Amino acid sequence: MQITEVHLLTNSLKETQRFYAEKLGFKVAEQTDELLCFETGISKLWFHQSETVEKPVYHVAFDIPENQLKKGLKWIEDKVELIPYEPGKYIVDFSNWNAKSFYFYDNNGNILECIVRYDLLNICNEPFGAHSFLKISEIGFAVADVLTFCEEINFMYGTDYFVKQPKRENFSVLGDDYGLFIVSSLNRHWYPTDKLAKSFWTKVIFEMDYQVYQFTFLP
Repeated sequence: MQITEVHLLTNSLKETQRFYAEKLGFKVAEQTDELLCFETGISKLWFHQSETVEKPVYHVAFDIPENQLKKGLKWIEDKVELIPYEPGKYIVDFSNWNAKSFYFYDNNGNILECIVRYDLLNICNEPFGAHSFLKISEIGFAVADVLTFCEEINFMYGTDYFVKQPKRENFSVLGDDYGLFIVSSLNRHWYPTDKLAKSFWTKVIFEMDYQVYQFTFLP
């Protein structure tokens, strides 16, 4: 599964533009008074002006080259505050996924993750920079019934449970190493933070078996 576009809500397009364009160096692909689009590798990350009072918070992960985990960590650390999973520890080893990652917040409080997946064999020898964000690889959803939601998505789009992650009633993952839907139960903490998972409007455009699909998540 390849995630080509992710659409999120934000309460501040101006601050979001400043964070992603100025701090991370993402290229602005489109911008109006109501929306903002960034290019991130082969994916696009869209933000729409939110009309809700509650501040939307999401989980999004980006693939970075498998040989640049520590370089990426240092590059991000110089720009924003990292999120530790334990005091003073930032690199998480997902041994069952053959992956490692680190986390940080954007201006909206979204939990962003940079992840290396060693099975993708995507070594890059250029210095780490904005171009090192290869694509959006994960988007999170918070739902009342995890397994029912997963079964519905699998039925509609031909996805399946991620073979490297056991399915559970409060947390399951759909897709493959190229793209994942992270499905959490409501009010479960988004790892590795104390942020409670809540439902917010989300739109995802993705490819499965050479077919392009659009999925709009409505809380």
